[in-house]
Amino acid sequence: MYLLPEAPATESSGQASAATLQRTLREQQTLLDSAGVGIVFIRNRRVVRCNQRHAEIFDLPSAESAIGSRSEVLHPSREAFRALGRAAYPALARGDTFRVERQLRRSNGQLFWAHLAGRLINPNDPGEGSIWTVDDIDEHKQAQVRLSTALREKQMLFDTAMVGLVVLRERHMARCNRHFERLLGYAPGELAGKSSRIWYLCDADWEQARERCYGPILRGEDFEGQMTLRAKDGSAVACEVRSRAVDPHDLSQGTMWTVLDISERLRVQAQLAQMHGALEQQVRERTQELRETVADLHREIAQRQQDQERIHWLAHYDTLTGLPNRLLLAERGQEAVRRAREAGTPLSVMFLDLDNFKHVNDSLGHRAGDALLQEIAQRLRQTVRERDTVARLGGDEFVLLLPGANAEGAARVADKMQQAARQPVQLDGHELCLSPSMGIALFPEHGEDFEALIQAADTAMYHAKSDGRNSFRFFSPTMQAQSSRALQLTNALRRALEREQFTLHYQPQFDLATGVVCGAEALLRWQHPELGAISPAEFIPVAEDSGQIVAIGDWVLRNALAQLARWRAQGLTQLTLAVNLSAVQFRHPPLAELIERLLAEHQLPADRLELELTENVAVADARAAAQIMDRMHGQGVRLAVDDFGTGYSSLSQLKRFQIFRLKIDQSFVRDLDHDGNDRAIVSAIVRMAQALGMRTTAEGVETAEQLAYLREQGCDEAQGYHFARPMPAQDFERFVRQRAAA
Repeated sequence: MYLLPEAPATESSGQASAATLQRTLREQQTLLDSAGVGIVFIRNRRVVRCNQRHAEIFDLPSAESAIGSRSEVLHPSREAFRALGRAAYPALARGDTFRVERQLRRSNGQLFWAHLAGRLINPNDPGEGSIWTVDDIDEHKQAQVRLSTALREKQMLFDTAMVGLVVLRERHMARCNRHFERLLGYAPGELAGKSSRIWYLCDADWEQARERCYGPILRGEDFEGQMTLRAKDGSAVACEVRSRAVDPHDLSQGTMWTVLDISERLRVQAQLAQMHGALEQQVRERTQELRETVADLHREIAQRQQDQERIHWLAHYDTLTGLPNRLLLAERGQEAVRRAREAGTPLSVMFLDLDNFKHVNDSLGHRAGDALLQEIAQRLRQTVRERDTVARLGGDEFVLLLPGANAEGAARVADKMQQAARQPVQLDGHELCLSPSMGIALFPEHGEDFEALIQAADTAMYHAKSDGRNSFRFFSPTMQAQSSRALQLTNALRRALEREQFTLHYQPQFDLATGVVCGAEALLRWQHPELGAISPAEFIPVAEDSGQIVAIGDWVLRNALAQLARWRAQGLTQLTLAVNLSAVQFRHPPLAELIERLLAEHQLPADRLELELTENVAVADARAAAQIMDRMHGQGVRLAVDDFGTGYSSLSQLKRFQIFRLKIDQSFVRDLDHDGNDRAIVSAIVRMAQALGMRTTAEGVETAEQLAYLREQGCDEAQGYHFARPMPAQDFERFVRQRAAA
């Protein structure tokens, strides 16, 4: 109850008292709302006030809806309500709190168990009402009922189990069932509190049981095994024993054991084993002569079967890789086409060829090449599905037959093939990284029979090679025309050198710190009298595939160095000349001797020549590449990595090579004005080169904004249309002199 002060003497003190009263009421309401139990004020058997929790317990829409309702409706019946009043009255009259657990009734009629606590507001005047707290303990009561039921069921199972059940604490009997007592011949309760030693034959058996059983239990595991126990009369009883801790986290609570008498089972098993052994001996004796005769026959049949299987295998499988050969591939391909046609399902054929595989045989020998093919074949097998076929046609050519695969599925397989082939292979101390070129043909779009699909996939594969290798292409009708174009270029290339159809153009390279021309890149141009100007991007891959790239590369080196010598004789001594090397030319053994001879012939300083290699040329065989680069570096020739950032080199590989310069690929420079990613890549390349002591040259600079950013990042040199296009030697010389004069 609340104590109110006497009438205020002044208006100001009255206002303060009212404020205090309001604050007190707010605090009281806050306590009611935050209470975890229901609280209700009852006067004259009606609800005067309650909190929200009280409304929730009795399933009322709100606390306000309960005001004025009769308190009798909270109880199961009028008699139950009156019985509560009779029970509570003595305690309430003394001014004590009355507490009780009993059933109450929600507004929907549902009965539930609750804990009630009530107290009169003023014991001297019961008419002022009482305050009651209500705590819903219905779920707790139900859990107690379930627990009691479970304990009764557990006890019933314990007492009626057909196996012995024992609970031990500190290896003393805490509890056992009657079956265990009967099993060992003891009277009810005779084993209570006894040490488990009494049901073992000797101390050694008892100690061994502790080691066998309690070792797993201490590790949190169960024990299961066979033991011999001692009955009360001293006889041995063979038993199957299982034990586990009552609580694995508290071993002081003891262990639970189940014991099953298996004496009779062992006796029967022994008899059966004896009978079985006798029967087997009889059978062995009666069949010995027949076995010898049959063995000879089996050996002959097995030898014939092995011969037939070997003949079939040799006819249908590749002896090096174990993959299906051309014959078996044709059989499976024809069957796959027939099934795809009948079922209307897709079918894909993939033709795969390893890029630059010939270099492995040339540099490491055919033994290493064979080992590499076996490794690649294994990776291809692991990449495809069980129903797919991976076949080797010969050399480094493989064909994949993919039933049910459409264009999307074939593309996924091609991606997996690239990832599988790209992983380095260790051979005789060499780390090799090969990449596949793949062509894909689809049934029926690209061919109605298997032969047509193979040819289409083969054509698409060659286009993948000509487009830069390490990729895959789907066949298209235009490829047939492009193949004719490639054949035409191959034939024309054979006469291009002797007919003097090649020329060299030179693109200036600028020192970004001084703005002067510091060098030039020699670029090959081919002008055919009938075909016109042919792009290097088109004829260089054809030259590589046809084996003509070495002769063309040697021609470029001779003419470029001769031109550099003429420029130096005319006073342009500051120029450095950059010449691109193809992968084939780089690995051609006489290359180092040719460069040494040409430098001596023209009396050129070796550091005025800069050879440019792509990243993939270096990483395809890192060890061999390092040896070649070391020899070039020993001559004084500078080496540059061209198109850096577009290949697959790593820092661990890059630091092994004698690299003087990194050339930043124009694909990163092109969008420097607006692409934050390209700006970050260019900045990272420059910083990395500076850390490794290398110079950097940016290719494809076309705007002043690109140039400004490159200068800001510390790039050393640049070339591109912003400065000048590639030009003939005379124009280049004139350009350099005009820039110097300006």
